[in-house]
Amino acid sequence: MLIDFIEKIDIQLFYVINQAGRNAFFDVFMPIMSDVTLFYIPMGLALAFLLIRNNAKFRVVAVFVLLVISSSENLSSAVLKPIFARPRPYHSVSEVHLYDRMGKTWSVTPPLAKVVRGESHSLPSSHATNIFAGAFFLSFFFRKLAPFFYLIAFLVGYSRVYLGVHFPFDVVAGAVAGTSCGMVYAWPAQSLIAFFRRKFAEKGSGPKLESGGGQG
Repeated sequence: MLIDFIEKIDIQLFYVINQAGRNAFFDVFMPIMSDVTLFYIPMGLALAFLLIRNNAKFRVVAVFVLLVISSSENLSSAVLKPIFARPRPYHSVSEVHLYDRMGKTWSVTPPLAKVVRGESHSLPSSHATNIFAGAFFLSFFFRKLAPFFYLIAFLVGYSRVYLGVHFPFDVVAGAVAGTSCGMVYAWPAQSLIAFFRRKFAEKGSGPKLESGGGQG
């Protein structure tokens, strides 16, 4: 069956990244990329910068990016994961190079006798869903920064496989779901920016306004 073939390829790619791709630098770097708490301060500062600027486009983007990430998180955790109910790698395959984020230690899981279902769901990766939702949405309005946004998204997605908590296809599915979520919000945000442009153009005052996607 096609699904079985895809799963086989997915597991093989998982071992390439999780085992063959191991090195001392990644053992330190990938846990950092996967730690969402480390993104709170820079993200908070970036949003504050957008909000305090006398620019309606920046303010709309700042508000909407929070809506985008909140929606992508709910889509991944509350909708898609229960539907697919795929066990995580350490519950479905053996000898996973696994990172313990609480103890900040690495270990290799023992041979697995049987697949453990219902403990924790893997598909899609919520990290990937959220980061790609934000990457698409921000790239839509700040295209010059798109390579940076997508580099961060790729590294976060890769880190989830390297840490042994997701299969590659979980990340790909998260990227697709997140991108779709970002697309859903991009048009309303652009329309709202255009509305403010017309409103303040008529009044001849108010925040500085720029066009929607592709500027900046």
